[in-house]
Amino acid sequence: MSDRGRADSLTISVGQMQEDSFKMDGETFIKGNVAITATGVAIRDSPKSFTVVYEELQIGETIGRGSSSVVLRSIHTPSGTPLALKVINMFDKSKRDQLIREIKTLYDAECQTLVGFFGAFYRDGAITIALEYMNGGSLANVVAQVGAIPESVLANITYQILWALAYLKHQKRVHRDIKPSNLLINSNGEVKVTDFGVSAELQNSIAMCATFVGTFKYMSPERIQSHPYSYSSDIWSLGLVLVECATGRYPYPEDKTCIEMVQTVLECPVPTISPKDFSSEMCDFISQSIQKNPADRLPADVLLGSPWLKKHGAISVDIARQNVQNWIHSLSS
Repeated sequence: MSDRGRADSLTISVGQMQEDSFKMDGETFIKGNVAITATGVAIRDSPKSFTVVYEELQIGETIGRGSSSVVLRSIHTPSGTPLALKVINMFDKSKRDQLIREIKTLYDAECQTLVGFFGAFYRDGAITIALEYMNGGSLANVVAQVGAIPESVLANITYQILWALAYLKHQKRVHRDIKPSNLLINSNGEVKVTDFGVSAELQNSIAMCATFVGTFKYMSPERIQSHPYSYSSDIWSLGLVLVECATGRYPYPEDKTCIEMVQTVLECPVPTISPKDFSSEMCDFISQSIQKNPADRLPADVLLGSPWLKKHGAISVDIARQNVQNWIHSLSS
């Protein structure tokens, strides 16, 4: 779980890399500039390497499952660190590509509101990514368990999410799958963005993505129509998440077919919240996020200074975390 110790074998693997190579055998997985062995992961030209070994893990219960992956709770026995292990079947090419994107996003990340990365290893035809364990689950879990989240708490949650989105923009990355289940929370009040398998790297600040990926329900109008899109598509998704968390329900009618859903998003007025139930500052924040024209949405770094967040004391990551933690403690008191 460190960048020392078993790095020699990783160094050999990195030396074998070619930019477009792909290799998978009993000991090593190599894709582009990423090498994963039974003892860790390294990226060519990076000063870091991460070591995590299966034999040092105490495997617990399943806490998540996808079409080609499973997430297990675990403890790193030598350090006592709780982990979430994402185990991915490497025989699915699309999953391989998503895996590499996720590792590259988190490998050198220096952002406290992105989920922590502890390493990865290759074993028995599958790659396991060791991630920070967030004991509160996702915002989807929170809404399901306690209902709508109070406005003041939601403002402090939003600050932490925006901090992550502003960092990703600085790194020229669009997340592309912002939704309640990809926003994690823990008992310390920390809120972190996870699941970067469909993130995209943009070559410059005005570059646009043109692919149709991510979770359909939270896609921006330009993405639904397969138009070029950029960082503001994540802001639209965040706006929908906030409405859902504030009201306890997804803001659009959940139609039975994709075609009906497309028509609903494109033809219906954008979702709003009632000024009778929420402050004018929050209503303004939502309207600045959920705009059909992406040019009309405010970017994450600007939204971080919004009157709504300031009204509820969300002026730094540490203060926002403390405010969310106070709410969590109030639920159990």
